[in-house]
Amino acid sequence: MLQSLYIKNFVLIKELTLDFSQGFSVITGETGAGKSILLGALNLVLGARADSKQISEGADKCIIEAVFDIKRYNLIQFFAENDLDYSDECVLRRELHASGKTRQFLNDTPVSAAVLKLLSTLFIDIHSQHQNLLLKDSLFQLQVVDAYAQNSLLLEQYQQTYKQYQAISKQLASCIEAAAKGKEEADYLQFQYDQLEQARLQEGELEQLEAENEVLEHAGEIKGNLYAVEQVLQAEGGVLSLLKEAENKIHSIGAYHTCYQQWAERLQSAYIELKDIASDACKAADNTADNPALLQANQERLNTLYTLLQKHKATSVSALIDLRNQLEERLQQVDNADEQIAALQQEQAKLLQTAEQLAQDLHQKRQQAALQIAPILENQLEQLGMQQATVAVQITASEQLAAYGKDSATFLYAPSKSNTPQAAGKIASGGEISRLMLCIKYLLAQSANLPTLIFDEIDTGISGETASLMGQLLQKMSQSAQIICITHLPQIAALGKTHYFVYKNQDDALLTQVKQLSDEERITAIAKMLSGTNITDAAIQNAQALLLNRN
Repeated sequence: MLQSLYIKNFVLIKELTLDFSQGFSVITGETGAGKSILLGALNLVLGARADSKQISEGADKCIIEAVFDIKRYNLIQFFAENDLDYSDECVLRRELHASGKTRQFLNDTPVSAAVLKLLSTLFIDIHSQHQNLLLKDSLFQLQVVDAYAQNSLLLEQYQQTYKQYQAISKQLASCIEAAAKGKEEADYLQFQYDQLEQARLQEGELEQLEAENEVLEHAGEIKGNLYAVEQVLQAEGGVLSLLKEAENKIHSIGAYHTCYQQWAERLQSAYIELKDIASDACKAADNTADNPALLQANQERLNTLYTLLQKHKATSVSALIDLRNQLEERLQQVDNADEQIAALQQEQAKLLQTAEQLAQDLHQKRQQAALQIAPILENQLEQLGMQQATVAVQITASEQLAAYGKDSATFLYAPSKSNTPQAAGKIASGGEISRLMLCIKYLLAQSANLPTLIFDEIDTGISGETASLMGQLLQKMSQSAQIICITHLPQIAALGKTHYFVYKNQDDALLTQVKQLSDEERITAIAKMLSGTNITDAAIQNAQALLLNRN
């Protein structure tokens, strides 16, 4: 339930704290005093769209904080699934800055406005006049039936199955389309694959052939230069003989200083290294020869690779190999498409059968619930002074599955037994709609265990005895749910366990304030609602009599 609401710098409210209790609470005040501002603040902390214009003039930011007791809500799993810290006392806070930036917190943990909005559907139900339009919404009416029928688990099973059925159907359609396209392209795919397969592609082959061709194309030049190197090094008077002579001369003076011996050793190492190079150059020259046949074969192979690279806009043989593997996979998919389609069709049929059965189970439970709901609503309407009202709940099944099964629901209404019931949203008057919606909320409060219900002028269009009857129904609802009602009728205000009064500050008529009335203050407030500004003795006595009825 809602325990408290703190508001600071919101529209015309500078700062206030309201503490709420279990049971039936009423909020009254003169027109324009700011009753709707309270709902606006509550909606904001519950995730409604924010507007920097909601900040009080001259303030940098506004703060709204709502504290809920949620131990009866069974939300531990929900908090765990959303990675939130659970506590039986849940504190929601929202800050709106003049820049337009908003910050939201749940038990001091930053969260998104979407999380607050999702939680709001679990914490509280705010009924305002625009909600009466829900009687024109088939989905809302179906949800009422489901709530009464306790269909949540069955509906969840159906929706999971329906979601799987939709996913398989989408996959099947995609597979059929791909198979048809694949079969059209099969010959071309096969041709491309065969061409790449027959090329016997190998990693690194292109680079190896290009390097080998460089040698073959310049074999004569390479051979001549290698022999020349060998001659420069090995010939009489060449580098090696001169190096040997230098080594001997250094060696002969090695006894005079240690560094000379080290030089001799270095010259010897250089001599050995250059001698090896001369030998290797000679061998390489002997092994280098013109080979026109090999050169031509390599060039033909390179031309084949270059042609494939250009055709497939590839940059390497590795990319061609990847393409070949992809083509092979696509050809296998084409070959296996019929089997895959058959498997998907079988799975689709199985899910469809399950979904159809669950939809049928939902339909039967809804039909049974519809028969039970109608007399309950008629009985409640009778208690609200509509003795001749007739209600029926029509469940209509279609041929196609949808998100909520095959059904749609329509609440039918007739003002008297002699009239044929028609869609309530089309024929009921404002006052009739208000009473019918109140009865529906009563039904939901009993069956869906709604935690907190707030009614914003649900009494529009009614007065007198009907207002008293409506107040009694709200009072009865408060036995199983916290009820907060904004009202302008004394008959309803008098039945509240707690009474809050909204007024403008005497020192600053632009500021809205709220206070909880004492018993004596309630008498005056209700008398004023009865007789206006000039409170009469009769109004005082009438107010006292009304307040006695709350017990």
